[in-house]
Amino acid sequence: MTNENPRRRSGEDADHELLVRVAWYYYRDELTQAQIADRLHVSRPTIARMLDKARQTGIVTIDVNTAGVGGIEMSAELCERYGLQEVVMVPQLETTTSGEEINSAIAQAAAQYMRRFLKEGAMIGVGWGDTVLRTLLALRRQSLNGVTFPTLTGGIDAYTTRVSGTENNGLSDFIRFVPAPLLASSPRIAQALRQEKAVTTVLDMARSADAALIGIGGAIANATILRNGVVTDQQLHDYQVAGAVGDILGEWFDPHGRVLAVDLQKVRVGIALRELRSMKNVVAVAGGSDKVEAIRGALAGGYLDVLITTEDVGRLLLDVPKA
Repeated sequence: MTNENPRRRSGEDADHELLVRVAWYYYRDELTQAQIADRLHVSRPTIARMLDKARQTGIVTIDVNTAGVGGIEMSAELCERYGLQEVVMVPQLETTTSGEEINSAIAQAAAQYMRRFLKEGAMIGVGWGDTVLRTLLALRRQSLNGVTFPTLTGGIDAYTTRVSGTENNGLSDFIRFVPAPLLASSPRIAQALRQEKAVTTVLDMARSADAALIGIGGAIANATILRNGVVTDQQLHDYQVAGAVGDILGEWFDPHGRVLAVDLQKVRVGIALRELRSMKNVVAVAGGSDKVEAIRGALAGGYLDVLITTEDVGRLLLDVPKA
């Protein structure tokens, strides 16, 4: 992480952002005041005063207000540049932070963001991926009442493995799974599954959802889709050669967001990536500098309304010319 000196910051927005950052470190990351003081190069009493001010000004209530996380100006610039409704960024993480820790931090911010959609009778379409599942499991049990979560693709095992244990929030009671795998064993079987009423019913629910929560996978060696055995090393290599920078819902796309006609297209079961453009409140959760090209490709394709990511990704998205 780049060391910061809050004494050099100026302006109302910068002051607000710093208060949010300190609150996040203390309440979300559970750092001590001494650890925060050391990270920001100020005294512990200064941190204590900042936390008091954060509470007094309403930044800290029941939840940490993330409106200023990552920089108000940077979020606004990202929205303007990429045509997004909103960008939420968690504070800069340590350079040694693992991928799982990055996903967990993003998931906490995403869970807080998604609560605005959790109302009686609401439907939230869900994709698949590590950060998506972490977000869903971070939602409070009482906020799920009356909410339905139809899945956007097949792949029931990817969900039930994580949500069937007693330690979770009861999410499995509220998910409507597409009763099919993400990838069928043959094009003929995939075509038959796509026509099954049990499958089309769930996918139609997802298409008309009040919001959709999706992940963005990178065409990289540690991709979740590779670790879970959905694709092989050779397939990933072939997709990279074809120009793939990432995938959403199992569809691979190039730097311009154009879907690639790869072998998986014939056996995949789920909504088409292009359909996201006509859906409401598509929220993507993705972070890590190794996913920047994938995120930029997804933005270029116009598939997202909201992006929840990390500060380093936000900066990189602004540093590189738009596709």
